[in-house]
Amino acid sequence: MVTLTSYFDESGKFADQRVVVFGGVVAVVHEPFFEDWEKHLLRNGLQTLTMKEALRHDRPLSESNPALGVDARVEALLPFIKCIRKHLLAISGVALDVEAFRSLPSHYHQILGNDPFFTAFLRSLMAIIEIARPGDKVMLICDDEEAMAKPMYKLYRRVKLVNDKARDALKCLCFGDDEFMFPLQAADCVSSIMRREADKRFFGTPYDYEPMFTEMTKQPTEDEKIGLCGIAFVDKAMLTNFAEKLKDVKGPISNE
Repeated sequence: MVTLTSYFDESGKFADQRVVVFGGVVAVVHEPFFEDWEKHLLRNGLQTLTMKEALRHDRPLSESNPALGVDARVEALLPFIKCIRKHLLAISGVALDVEAFRSLPSHYHQILGNDPFFTAFLRSLMAIIEIARPGDKVMLICDDEEAMAKPMYKLYRRVKLVNDKARDALKCLCFGDDEFMFPLQAADCVSSIMRREADKRFFGTPYDYEPMFTEMTKQPTEDEKIGLCGIAFVDKAMLTNFAEKLKDVKGPISNE
């Protein structure tokens, strides 16, 4: 038996974004990860890696390492992706097409609510459970955001009530400050790159950080711990199929 610790963050709000993402990383033992991540922060003159700021390559990354321009910024940020792959077990996440979600039949929204985040959270939660072997326990740590914490907890509790495997595996849901928890910074990194890749796949929107997605999802090498990169880009066809399977579900799952 092992304890899988999962760190997740959202990227994109359905009110003003075309894509909503819930993505992150899964670890078993990650002390070397902390040391390596901190080394890359110090090398770049950063206290915290915040992707909302870091991906703005027209602004200095830090005073000691401006890394202005696309190429310089990608070069500065790629070591963080490599750190994730070197030390952590898995990358996981779900990206949803918001407009496709809004067009789903009414029974779907009655069950899973009107915010696509809850669908992304549910599918991510079940993906983590599938990673776990019989007897393994799962801890889920999410970025601390007041508006989402309470609904997320209610959905977590609901999943444990209706799914036997979830009830056996899920042992902890808590919320943390990414300033002090490096794996949450890694989750922010993963979800931010996922959202831009999803925007390209769903709507053909080019973006500057494709080399980071390529590095994040390539086949593992012998010196990397990562064994899985499970990312789902959920389009209208996939959502419609999921809605069909929920026709016979009784009562809301999201508890919004």
